[in-house]
Amino acid sequence: MPFIPNRGTGPELLDLSPEFYTLEEHDGGLAELRLVNRYLGDIRAILKHLSTMAAGRVRDKWTVLDVATGSGDIPVAIAGWARKRGIKVCITGVDVNSQAIRIARKMTGEDPMINFAVADGLDLPFRENSFDFVLCSKTLHHFTAEEAVRFIQGISRIARQGYIIMDLRRSWVAYVLIFLLTRLFSRNRITRFDGPLSVLRSFTPRELESLASCAGASKFRISKEPFWRMVLCCMRH
Repeated sequence: MPFIPNRGTGPELLDLSPEFYTLEEHDGGLAELRLVNRYLGDIRAILKHLSTMAAGRVRDKWTVLDVATGSGDIPVAIAGWARKRGIKVCITGVDVNSQAIRIARKMTGEDPMINFAVADGLDLPFRENSFDFVLCSKTLHHFTAEEAVRFIQGISRIARQGYIIMDLRRSWVAYVLIFLLTRLFSRNRITRFDGPLSVLRSFTPRELESLASCAGASKFRISKEPFWRMVLCCMRH
């Protein structure tokens, strides 16, 4: 059995107030995150599991919430996926960082399928069963275990059909590779600092299973994805 490092506890730069980084560093970090999401399988994994969960469920229009949306590349990908299949969908992206939401709105332009708002993932301002599906990518590791349980409970409350949470899997191999990649291909201070730390702060599949159970989830599964990703899928009905 591989040796797994203890979970890191220090804050990432993006967890701190904007005075700890520049606007250019923030925007550049989001741009590099979009490349990661595209080429390391984050978007592909989200679309794969969303397609599976929606299969066989007939509805005139799907409503989707993307929590901690960043610069909105996942809503854009979902909109493109839906258009190709003739599926009507309304996607809402929320993020606690107003600068990220500003960039997301600029990136998506006037796409009628997508809208954005500033909202805290731990205090989502939506009523019970407000959305068919709720998604969240690479954010759970920003929380303590107690906050992660509360977060899962929160999105479960507003997800009518089900929810998908994707995050990194903690391992020394992933940490070393991310450390090297961020040094070789990035000069962004946020990317170089937060990238490796994100791996150390992430959970293992067994820990994620425990968090989901503590949150009251029952019909869920956890799958391992390439490049040290993992996905928690839970169907409500």
